[in-house]
Amino acid sequence: MDILNILEEELKNLPPDYIIYIETTPEKTLEVSNAIVKYFSTKNDKGIIVSANRPYITLLNIYKNNGIDTKKIYIIDCISKSLNADNKTPNVSFIENLSALTDISLSIDEHINNSTSKKFIFFDSLTTMLLHNNPNILARFIHKILTRMRLNSVGGVIISLQDINNREVRAEIAQLCDKVIKI
Repeated sequence: MDILNILEEELKNLPPDYIIYIETTPEKTLEVSNAIVKYFSTKNDKGIIVSANRPYITLLNIYKNNGIDTKKIYIIDCISKSLNADNKTPNVSFIENLSALTDISLSIDEHINNSTSKKFIFFDSLTTMLLHNNPNILARFIHKILTRMRLNSVGGVIISLQDINNREVRAEIAQLCDKVIKI
C-alpha cells in the first residue's frame, strides 16, 4: 500500500479542523511530505507550508511533478532568504531563518486571517526546527500556533522523524493533536 493510501485510511474519519502529528523515518520523509500536501490540497482551498527543509523553488518543482495544484499553496520559506533568494516571488514569504519564530507566526497569522477559505497548515519538519531553537521555546511556539489554528478552524499536519531527540517536545505537541500517525 502506498503512503497516500495509508494516509487516506488513517484520516478518513477526522473532523475538518484536524491537527495531525506524523512520525516517519528519514528515508520516507519526502514521500510522506508529498502525500500530505497532495491529500490536504485536494480537501482544502489553500495550503500553507512552513518549509524548514527545502527552499520554495524546490518544493514548487516537487509539487508540480506530483500533480499538486501549486496555485493553492502558500510557502513560508525559512531557508532561502539566508541564501539571498528573490523576495518578490508570489505565494511565498521569506523568513530570515528557522529561529525567527515571531516572523513565522506573523506570516501564518496573516494567511490564516486573510480569507475565509478552507485551509490547512503543514510544518514539514519539527525535527529541523528543533535543531535551530530552544526546545521549550519551540514547544510554546507550536502550542500557540496550534491553539490559533483550532480557534480559526484550520486543520494541519506536523511531521517529525521517529527518533526525535527531545521526547518532552514530542509529548507536548502530540497531546495537542487529534491523531498521531507513524508511517
